[in-house]
Amino acid sequence: MELPPEDPIESTEPLHEPLQEAPSASLKIAAEKLGIQVEAEKLEQLEDYCRLLWDWNEKINLTRHTDFDLFARRDLLDSWHLAQQLAQGDEILDVGTGGGVPGIPLAILRPDLTVSLCDSVAKKSRVVDDIVLKLKLPIQVHAMRVQDVLEEWRYGTLVTRAVGSLAQLAGWLKDYWHCFDRLLAIKGPRWVEERGEARHRGLLNGIELRKLASYNMPGTESESVVLQIRRPRN
Repeated sequence: MELPPEDPIESTEPLHEPLQEAPSASLKIAAEKLGIQVEAEKLEQLEDYCRLLWDWNEKINLTRHTDFDLFARRDLLDSWHLAQQLAQGDEILDVGTGGGVPGIPLAILRPDLTVSLCDSVAKKSRVVDDIVLKLKLPIQVHAMRVQDVLEEWRYGTLVTRAVGSLAQLAGWLKDYWHCFDRLLAIKGPRWVEERGEARHRGLLNGIELRKLASYNMPGTESESVVLQIRRPRN
């Protein structure tokens, strides 16, 4: 008796390993993938910044963006969009700069700006001070809290990324709105929830909050936004 042929067994393994895109060999290539146009001289400075940052990152944890693609998708993209919102010759303070983003990229992308950095963690401030010195950038670094900086200096725009919720930022700055014109904060998709929390706690009373820009976070379905927060002047 002839037996019927057996059904073929379907393999659950892929026929081929999924192809992974080769990492970009330069920041120019990584930036072009995102459609970011930056002059060659500035790209060279940004690459120098990356290498200095990554060298320090082996000694002190400053960033997870340790290749050109990660740097471009997050740090450069955020800084590039933020740069579009800054007026000619503005005086900028990067609050909680960490490894120098967005302040150092802003100073490279927009040399017309006067940029200062602050971070209350002394070892981080020492690192960015060393990086700024080696890059020969005219950036002042403050190893102190933003409140202490604002006791002595005045700024047109404060910028921040990944430093506290909107409620925390509003709480830290509640007695210092007269020391600067506005705060520009880069936020992810949870910013609406953060706004609700800050309003619930009364921290946005008399404060104007506007979304100035939004853009996709590459490789995700989420978006980042640039928020402007200020106290309207009478």
